[in-house]
Amino acid sequence: MEKIETDNINTKSYWESRFSTGDWEEKGGRKQTSSFAASQNKHLRIPKNFDGVIVDFGCGLGDAIPVYHRYFPNAKLVGLDVSEVAIEKCKNYFGYIAQFKHGSYYDCPISDVIVASNVFEHLSEDINIARELLKKCRELYIIVPYKENPLCSEHLRIYDENYFREIGEYEYTIFPSLGWSEYGLSWIKLNINNILRKICGKKTNLRKMQIMFIFKSM
Repeated sequence: MEKIETDNINTKSYWESRFSTGDWEEKGGRKQTSSFAASQNKHLRIPKNFDGVIVDFGCGLGDAIPVYHRYFPNAKLVGLDVSEVAIEKCKNYFGYIAQFKHGSYYDCPISDVIVASNVFEHLSEDINIARELLKKCRELYIIVPYKENPLCSEHLRIYDENYFREIGEYEYTIFPSLGWSEYGLSWIKLNINNILRKICGKKTNLRKMQIMFIFKSM
């Protein structure tokens, strides 16, 4: 496999490289995307019979799309990503159930709902992008790691409940997510280690969680 250039993390060329070389697939990106969507869908304020437009912002290789299609079979699904390579692959994989568009946030189509799952932690202008996306939809869902510490090398900042307050009012929910939080043996191991840490008078380790910010346009 070709080497991934890491000098320009989160740039368009960086993501083109990850998607074109197979690095994304090799490191479990496709499975993680579908797992994220499965965990997050139950927290979306969208009725099962919704027949409007849902945009998957930063869709990657589109693996959330079939999950959304199962949850919201009447919805019109659109995937948007900055990577041209990713969008071409999306069309081949899931073009039968969704439309796909290459572009950045300013290319995002007008829609009823925009879902940005685990994208904003990679964006340098996240506040401004959130404002712009709110102009293009009635509901905006931003899902990111919650109080992540230490940060992944691709992630630019830590998010808590108050992060987007300068934008205006929103609701939020914090939850464990498949593909991110500890489950199964890792969940058991975390609890056992925390018991031992308590006995030793040490600070316990928290389960990794995600936070969903829920915005409604004015």
